Amino acid sequence: MLSIAFAIALVPTSYLLEGGLVFDGTGAPGRVMDVRIVGDRITEVGKLSPRVGETVFRCKGLVVAPGFIDSHSHADRGIPEEPLAESQVRQGITTAIVGQDGGGETPIRAMFERLRAARPAINFAAFAGHGVIRSKVMGDGFKRAATVDEIESMKQLLESDMRAGALGLSSGLEYDPGYYSTTEELIELCKVAAKYRGIYISHLRDEGNGAMSAIDELIRIAREAKIPAQISHIKLATASVWGKASDALRLIGAARREGLDITADVYPYTYWQSTITVLTLDRNWNDPAVWDRALAEVGGPRNVLLSRYSPDPTWEGMTIEELSGKIEKSPAETIIHIVRNTHGPAGFGTESIVCTAMREEDLRQFIHSPYVMFCSDGAIGGSHPRGAGAFPRFFARYVRQQGTITLQSAIHKATGMPARRFALKERGRISVGSFADVVVFDPETIQDKADTKNPREFSIGVKHVFVNGAPVLQSEKLTGHRPGRVLLRSTN
Repeated sequence: MLSIAFAIALVPTSYLLEGGLVFDGTGAPGRVMDVRIVGDRITEVGKLSPRVGETVFRCKGLVVAPGFIDSHSHADRGIPEEPLAESQVRQGITTAIVGQDGGGETPIRAMFERLRAARPAINFAAFAGHGVIRSKVMGDGFKRAATVDEIESMKQLLESDMRAGALGLSSGLEYDPGYYSTTEELIELCKVAAKYRGIYISHLRDEGNGAMSAIDELIRIAREAKIPAQISHIKLATASVWGKASDALRLIGAARREGLDITADVYPYTYWQSTITVLTLDRNWNDPAVWDRALAEVGGPRNVLLSRYSPDPTWEGMTIEELSGKIEKSPAETIIHIVRNTHGPAGFGTESIVCTAMREEDLRQFIHSPYVMFCSDGAIGGSHPRGAGAFPRFFARYVRQQGTITLQSAIHKATGMPARRFALKERGRISVGSFADVVVFDPETIQDKADTKNPREFSIGVKHVFVNGAPVLQSEKLTGHRPGRVLLRSTN
């Protein structure tokens, strides 16, 4: 016979979330209800009474919602060092979608193995990266169109990654090596992802002057490959396209009326972070005129902040305008100096910039659009505040303060919408039988605290977070539990 102690240990842990304003993730209004979690599932929703020995969370005055799904994340990079993912958990994020911008690794099984070995506090799902696949096939000779044979080799690698559970194919077409790919190459690869019911997600070829043409390219890929497609962190990042969010959304709307499944994700900031080379699509990085044009298009050197510069960390936190005065070079010459130290054969360090290059009205239109879900594009310990503050900022700035969208719509864009988009079966909902990924937050106090001076400062207002039924944040304190899982593409 089993001992009494052993038998008790086999009984799943039970939690009751009592009296909260429950939003189910579908976009429906909230209702005051109770939610019971047993094991890794939600087992009851309604008017419930506590059971003997059950842990009760008093949620009166708080919102109870599905855990937030970060549609575009780089949190996997810091997980081995910080498996508790505190900056994500304190935002209410329970699942991160990684392998973005054509990055990650191939075979993707190796990424999955590393994530499982780290025993993270949150869940991860991943795309196969076009860039890493292209690099593996083409090596250093990637600055050209791929041959038919090379594309065939890429397709074989992608097929293996799709069988291993990748969500689909991601691309980063402003970055090497994806920059040199043709649309036809991407169509052929997307046909492989489509065969496995995956999707295509892309950091577009141009987020500035050529943004509309870049959206058209994504739509063409979706049409010819017969695959759902998503625009990563949609933005209009140069002066020539400021104020044209409605044009971008019309392109998406027309494609959807045609029967194509086109969506986008967005983060709630008017400044982006990336390598300084993304300021221009021109690869003649030694030409000052290239950088003069690039700086003019983003509003000048005062709008470009050097957030990371390993050759001389004292430069970090200064704008290109400030740095050019310090080293007595023109802004263009200052950038050329930075690029020479960090890119190409002579490079010996790394760099990153934060560039203020979008307009608030465009951002509000994207946030409001029914085709657009939420993301952070953030990393653990990154130098952009989105890594620690994106999701609370949506709720503080665009729900509570500005009223850009309703609370139930924001929750849907952070939960049910991405769960459906990425086929995360039985997630993104507060419903009986769903996995118990749950966030409890105060709608009056949830707030991002990170900024460009303190990009890692944790957000406030999230009270409790459950991942697969285990509390990872309880009464605003980390519990140390690490119940996160690798979520593979669902074929059902």
